[in-house]
Amino acid sequence: MLTAAAWYKDGDFWQFAVTTVVALALGALGALATVRASNPKRRLVYRTLANTSLFVASHSATSALMVTHGITPVLRPRVIELELKNGGRKDITLDQFHAGAPIKYDLGADIVAVLDVSTEPTGSTPPVVEVDPASRNSLTVKPFLLARKQVVRISILVDGAQADVQFLSVPLVDVDRREGAAVEEPHWTRKVTDNLPPIAFCVTLVFVAADTLFRS
Repeated sequence: MLTAAAWYKDGDFWQFAVTTVVALALGALGALATVRASNPKRRLVYRTLANTSLFVASHSATSALMVTHGITPVLRPRVIELELKNGGRKDITLDQFHAGAPIKYDLGADIVAVLDVSTEPTGSTPPVVEVDPASRNSLTVKPFLLARKQVVRISILVDGAQADVQFLSVPLVDVDRREGAAVEEPHWTRKVTDNLPPIAFCVTLVFVAADTLFRS
């Protein structure tokens, strides 16, 4: 029978304690890694980069300048730039677009033309971007593969007073959607599971050292 003063000197007690703690720690880390691997996060981050008039107030008031697109005059020209980014850990595929429906914006002004659709990194595929035939204010982005870390930027010429861009429809399944400019920071679980082997090794060393110390 162990006395109150002797339990902490007993080698068998510390061997059992070390084995139990190491097994629990490795089990928890392994379970966390399994959950993360089986549930990869898909995340769409979207934002409006610019919504800028091509006229300053004095030009607009005096009609000193005129903008045309082709032969069409643009009375209140604005350039809007939008960004779509895959901020998750896995590709957003065509299968994530529910019933093949597009992403849809309301730009708050008549769309004159889609000026440019660019994508990063080099070699990634840009989406097809069109004006919604049902509304001159609406822009659609057809279903496409948004690869991990891919960024798409869309520039549009509109005619109208400044208004907030509205993100009307995001028909994505199993995809987290966030509005903002911030790049996703890894969650603490991601940091832990990404470094599982060295963490497990260090935990084992610590408890083996503790066991050796209390046995001596």
